Amino acid sequence: MKRSNSTTVCVGLVTLTNLLFSAQVSIAGMDTASTNMLPRTDEQAVILLERMGRYEEAEAQCNQLLQQNPNDPVARRLLAEIEDAKHRRHPVTTLRDALDTIIIPEVNVRGAGVTEVIEFLQTESRKVSGAENPINFVWQAPDNLKTAKVTLNLRRVPLADVLKYVTESVGLRYRVDAHAVVIYQPPPAMPTESSPSNVKSP
Repeated sequence: MKRSNSTTVCVGLVTLTNLLFSAQVSIAGMDTASTNMLPRTDEQAVILLERMGRYEEAEAQCNQLLQQNPNDPVARRLLAEIEDAKHRRHPVTTLRDALDTIIIPEVNVRGAGVTEVIEFLQTESRKVSGAENPINFVWQAPDNLKTAKVTLNLRRVPLADVLKYVTESVGLRYRVDAHAVVIYQPPPAMPTESSPSNVKSP
């Protein structure tokens, strides 16, 4: 009887071990979409998210780790790496996104020089976004257009739209490069050739 009980216990332990092993294998084999179901509270999860390009989630996990231990050197290093990866990811797209998402509270100028307005927008955008560094503006238009006058009265408009209004009002354009917004003068439009109205086509 005792031998039978021992056999039953051994079989039960083997079965339990197999179940635990199967569960671990199942978790290890889950795809990236299923990882949302797993808790992410350690450095390995942050590294995984960073490698998947999910920087916002990785950053949130780092901040959570730092809340638990503000002096965690690994979390601080990972946070710096994530920030660097975000800046290296498609800089043109990132700058364009910034122009679209930064909302300028108010632009009320009358007869101000275009370069003065651009300097105002540079300062205001930095203030609104809280960024450490201002957006770079590069002037590639003729110098005599720097004093061209701008009159605008706008409220709560994306920076991209404000730049469009400012530059077009003085005959200029802007483009977004990798690290700067370039202000330039477009080439003159070529006149379209047309036949006189009194001349019939052969």
